[in-house]
Amino acid sequence: MSRQVCVLLDADAVYAMARDGTGSVTRVPWRPDTPAPMIDALRAAYGAPSALVVIVGLAWLEWAEPQLPPVANDLRVRMLQRDSDRYFALRLPAAVATDGAVAFAMPSARLTSWIEALSAWSPVRAVVTIGQAAALAGCNGEWTVPAGEQATGALGIRNGQVQAVRRVRGGAADGEQRLSLNDVAEGAWRAIDAGLDLQLLDAAMRQRLQRQRTRRWWQAAAGAAAALMLVVWSADRWRERQFVAWEREAHALTLATTGARAAQERLGRAVREQSALAEASRRAAQPDAPAAVLARLGALLPRDAFVQRLEWNGAEWRIDGSANDAALLVPLLDADAQFVNVRAAAPSLRYREGGRARSSFSLVFHAAGATAAGGTP
Repeated sequence: MSRQVCVLLDADAVYAMARDGTGSVTRVPWRPDTPAPMIDALRAAYGAPSALVVIVGLAWLEWAEPQLPPVANDLRVRMLQRDSDRYFALRLPAAVATDGAVAFAMPSARLTSWIEALSAWSPVRAVVTIGQAAALAGCNGEWTVPAGEQATGALGIRNGQVQAVRRVRGGAADGEQRLSLNDVAEGAWRAIDAGLDLQLLDAAMRQRLQRQRTRRWWQAAAGAAAALMLVVWSADRWRERQFVAWEREAHALTLATTGARAAQERLGRAVREQSALAEASRRAAQPDAPAAVLARLGALLPRDAFVQRLEWNGAEWRIDGSANDAALLVPLLDADAQFVNVRAAAPSLRYREGGRARSSFSLVFHAAGATAAGGTP
């Protein structure tokens, strides 16, 4: 069973309540010098709680209103522990607590024996006086509590602090507000996360609780880090699985559309070929048509001429090659009515080939009646 239990140690009985919202209180008689039977009864009633908070009743407490310097509350606690016999009617080492106005104390050995016995049942997370528990719970005004055999205690609480404490003989008068475990349990649970200087502890118990808090903090941090790493790992795994699924889907789509894409490519080529054929057919009868120009070049160039390269940009032609006498080619082409603006694009180079003299040529020209339309033949 994972729940917290609040335990109030009164003069002749212990009152316990689980933090489960029911508000049900269990009363168990006890003998402070032999707490084991009381703990057995609580174990039978609540099983194994996850944590305990302990409230020490007024019957076991001494109190004082010490005039301490305006320093941090934990320093006030150390001053009270060091000089406990100066402020309290105690000769033994004391566990003390204060919120700045009223200080409480009790013999450290007795409190330690109770806490060790309770810790054998469940971890003790906080130990507070009934006055501090009431203040943390938001109880304001004058309240009465049991204070031992035939005695009643009165607590004055204002602005979240215990301002006054007194003990009177006899029971509480009619009409006085009486504190119960239901009233103060919420404040005791809040003490788990409050400062240790507000708790009723001696130096050894304070160190032990501080170590517990540090250990729980590191455990929580480690758990959060592990959870974050798990989230990141899960996200990476999800992305990896999603990427693999997308790759498979893309591959399946590629396979499914292979035929359609091949047909589209064939259709594109057919459209381009049809357009080229239509353009060639439209220009076939014109004097600057590629077929007409090539036919006229074949008729004019001498048989010894060899054309290595032919280009057409739609308006201008260029031919590169070699002939026995390349110097004759410019006037030869320029004299023909089908070619205009004939000129050499590069100097002619003479060389011998197979025992015969040869020379290179690079000529550019326009076809008569050339239009802006055209393309590479």
